[in-house]
Order: sequence, then C-alpha cells, then structure tokens
Amino acid sequence: MNRLVLSVAVALAALLAACAPQAAPPTQAPPNQAPAAQAPPTEAPPPMDDYSRAGGDVAPTTASVEIGDQPIVDGAVTVSKIQAAVDGWIVIHTGAEGKPGPVIGYAPVSAGESSDVSVTIDAAQATAMMFAMLHVDEGVKGTYEFPGADAPAKDGDAIVMQAFNQPEAMMTAPSVVAEDQSIVEDSVTIASAYMAVPGWVVIHTAVDGKPGPVIGYAPLPQGESKDVRVEIDESDATTTLFAMLHVDAGVVGTYEFPGADAPVKDGDAIVMVPFSTEYQY
Repeated sequence: MNRLVLSVAVALAALLAACAPQAAPPTQAPPNQAPAAQAPPTEAPPPMDDYSRAGGDVAPTTASVEIGDQPIVDGAVTVSKIQAAVDGWIVIHTGAEGKPGPVIGYAPVSAGESSDVSVTIDAAQATAMMFAMLHVDEGVKGTYEFPGADAPAKDGDAIVMQAFNQPEAMMTAPSVVAEDQSIVEDSVTIASAYMAVPGWVVIHTAVDGKPGPVIGYAPLPQGESKDVRVEIDESDATTTLFAMLHVDAGVVGTYEFPGADAPVKDGDAIVMVPFSTEYQY
C-alpha cells in the first residue's frame, strides 16, 4: 500500500512540472545605431630628402648646359648658362668621331644657375667640335677627380652636355712660312703664321738637321700674322734655322719652354719650317 502511494506522488509531480510555463530566455535589445567604422592607422610622410627611397612624387630637378659656337679667346671658352642640382664642374671635352673625347679643361660650378662661366682649356689640344659637360663633385670637395668620383651628371638617363664648334675661320690648320734670308740687326722675319689661339713663333737652331736650342721668340695673336720680326741671339745662330709655333698655355704673355708653352701640332706633326740664313753686315 505504501509503495502504491509513493508511485502516484512521483507521477503527479512529474506531470505538474511538465505543465508549468517555461521562462523565455532573456533577450538583448538591439543597439540604436551601428558602431562607427574605425579608420586604418596612417603613417607620417617621409622627409623630402627621403622621397627617392620611399617612392614618393617630387618635382624633377632639371640640369642643363648652354653654350654657343665660339672661338677660343685667351686660352678659354665661355659657357653661357649652367643649371646644376648640386655643386660640380663644367668640363670641356674634345670631340672624337662626334663623341666626347679627352678632357682639356674644367671649372667649378655651384648648385643652382650660373652664367658666363669661363673655362681655361689646353688650346693646343682643342678640336673643331668640343663638348661642354656637367660633372658632379662627389669625391674630395673642390678637387676635380675624373676619371674617378666626379662622374658626368645625368638628367634621367642622359648625360648633361652640349656640343659646340669653333667658327669655320678658327678651323684653319696652324701654319708658318719663313723664306731664306739674311740676319739683319740680330733678327729674322717670318713671312706669315696662322694660330688658332695666341702663342709664339720660336726660332730654333739646327742640330743634325733637327730643331735644337731656342735663340729667339716673338708673340703671335690669334689668327693670321704677316712679316713678324723675331730678335735672335745672332752669336748662336746656325746656317739653317727652324721657325716653330708654340702655344701660350702657361702664364699668358710669358714664354715658358721647356714648360707649358709646348710646340703646336697639326695632327701628330709639329708645325715648323726650316730656312737658311746668312749674315748681313
């Protein structure tokens, strides 16, 4: 009897539990608005001098050289205008088959614009066409080093340079003409001489049929000269003398040979002419 009462009580409790209302799970009210989108973090821009490495955009710096056709005056040429991004050099190259050849002169230039820059050159090595080329000063500052650190400046992939010519009149080959003559008042007369640049006509004695010691000289201007009188040391004169052209490449107006004032060459040949002499008393 007791077992029957217990079973009925358990069954009744289970029935009541099943019929009881279930509490709804708590619900969360939706937010009034969506959260604001977060911007990605930004990086500070690189400094201006870092743009080449960072890949940024900068205004290009244009380097340039402007020079016109001109004669060589007092052993120098003048470059009309130079635009340089950094300190450097304006360098004069000879022309070789239409391309820049050896260097025959240079002058320093500062970053920015320069005008009417005079460049002293080795006039004896000048060619009909030459090149004015911009070089950087990357090595020892103020010391020209090329070949070496002071390489040609470039604008993009192009070397910054401009070709120029000596006028046609300046392309005449150097020459000297002397006739057989008597030595008069310790001097000889050179019939004519042509120099592309200022220089000297120099009288050499003859030794074994070749030019020997110098016994006299006279200055020559650029261009053609006629009937040039040259005082000589008559006591050292030989019956054959040589009239030879020399450049004035050192101190202007001072004859320096042996030294800077070397003989003028036309190609590989020294410009000179032998002539015979006799004394006239």
